[in-house]
Amino acid sequence: EDALLASMSGAGSFREYYFQADQERIGYYYRTKGYLQANIANPVVTVSDDKRWIFITIQIKEGAQFTVDTIEFGGDLLFTDQQLTEKLKLIPEQIYNEEVLRQDILALTEMYQDEGYAFANVVRLLEPVEGQDRVKVKFNFEKGSKAHIGRISVKGNTKTRDKVIRRELEIYEGMLYSGSKMRISKENVNRLGFFERESVIFNSSTPAGRNDVVDVEILVKERQTGQIQAGAGYSSAQKFFFQASVRQSNFRGLGQDLNFSLELATKRENYSIGFTEPYFLDTKWSLGGMVYKTLSELITTFDFERKGFDVRVGYPVFPYTRAFLTYTFKDTQISDVRVVTIDQEKESGIASGVEASLVRDKRNNSFEPTEGYWTSAALEYVGIGGDFNWIKPEVEGRYYKTLVGDLVLRSRVRFSQLFEEDGKFIPRTEKFSMGGPRNMRGYSLEGVGPKELLLEQNNVTSNLYNIGGLFSALGTVELEHPLIQEAGLKWVVFYDAGNVYRDYIGKDGDYSLKSDYGFGMRWFSPIGVLRFEMGFPIGREGNIDSNQFHFDLGQNF
Repeated sequence: EDALLASMSGAGSFREYYFQADQERIGYYYRTKGYLQANIANPVVTVSDDKRWIFITIQIKEGAQFTVDTIEFGGDLLFTDQQLTEKLKLIPEQIYNEEVLRQDILALTEMYQDEGYAFANVVRLLEPVEGQDRVKVKFNFEKGSKAHIGRISVKGNTKTRDKVIRRELEIYEGMLYSGSKMRISKENVNRLGFFERESVIFNSSTPAGRNDVVDVEILVKERQTGQIQAGAGYSSAQKFFFQASVRQSNFRGLGQDLNFSLELATKRENYSIGFTEPYFLDTKWSLGGMVYKTLSELITTFDFERKGFDVRVGYPVFPYTRAFLTYTFKDTQISDVRVVTIDQEKESGIASGVEASLVRDKRNNSFEPTEGYWTSAALEYVGIGGDFNWIKPEVEGRYYKTLVGDLVLRSRVRFSQLFEEDGKFIPRTEKFSMGGPRNMRGYSLEGVGPKELLLEQNNVTSNLYNIGGLFSALGTVELEHPLIQEAGLKWVVFYDAGNVYRDYIGKDGDYSLKSDYGFGMRWFSPIGVLRFEMGFPIGREGNIDSNQFHFDLGQNF
């Protein structure tokens, strides 16, 4: 129907092809609710006198709602009834659902395909019980003959090398055909994020006269993997600021990740360059590193300059799970101390340490996930030489779920803790604080964290300063939905909750959480994801900022 922004999206224009498909969707929808005998009549179409409007009326007779009576199996049976039943989501005494039945047929077909029967066919037969609103469901199996994987070819990858795709495959030429490994291979290629959404297609065919061989043709459509990311914002702490980065996540078509970033503001400069080879020397080992330099006045009590680098290696330990080991070196020097309680020599020094982490990635796409999850557990130890000692464990989880249509739920939870080692001092530059476009969006930078009245260098005045904390907790929930699908525009509403605690959560009974809510728009543009968001703090206190507007580029998580 004609609606807001329909002139931009074309949603209100009549298209015969789509309308016929809509009629099929209505019938299918009724069958997912158990109405097997629903009758969708031909539409009655009338036109307004001025010829501008079309009015469509569809008469529907729903009929009875059917319940599943019994489920039977027949034909070429390779498994017991119990084994087959365990794969089903459609069960007796429930309302019949055509969509659940379709998923069950796919699962049963895959069971046969995993035994090498590439051409297995599962036919469903429905038999209504006379005089009752119940239906018997029977699955009839035709196994066909066994087959092996023949030639595997890749098409559509004008930039990406074949080996980048092939190394994600669970199938290989000559192996016995497997339906589940075909499915997992497709998921793995999609997860790379190098190709357009839903553009990865696995076509199967048999050579002439060879029914025991299945050739696989992989079709892809490449997306723009080079991203120019830029962001700007305003906060009372640093006024206007600008951030930018250039990233090529499929560098030279080899799946390598190369990125350069900079941040320029009145109170901050940051430069970094990093590189990651996901399959070092064509092995399963990944190797990467980063070099960076930071000049910052964002911490309100002093300025600092930091130079450093890190080197990271990784290896897959389980399906979808990689273990990483990272060595980090950073030299931090503070200057222009503005409060009398800060010891410049104590805050400055070298931190050298290692971090072990375990990352599990089950997202359906790394660039624009709509299903799946991502989890990480990390433990950092600093004290391999240098001037500081601390231990920092951190856990994070992200979950994505398509709720209805194109409405996607996105959520994230993260906890971080710093522990003193051997009673050594932890510098303010390593302590936690939050606020800004990447976490608590209703607050300015350094707007969340423990604060104290500190005497300034003039020994006359004192102000409230964020001193940083040793424990950080953050939770985020977002609902994201296309605004204009064809233009890559989406709207989002969000809720953030979290806090930074001086020592640890629960000390002296402090379990308090700050929170905010907001809304925004996202444009999936050729140069990356542009985010325009307005955050509103909840339960305002006298010492926090008012509403915050953020412009940023790149997915938040």
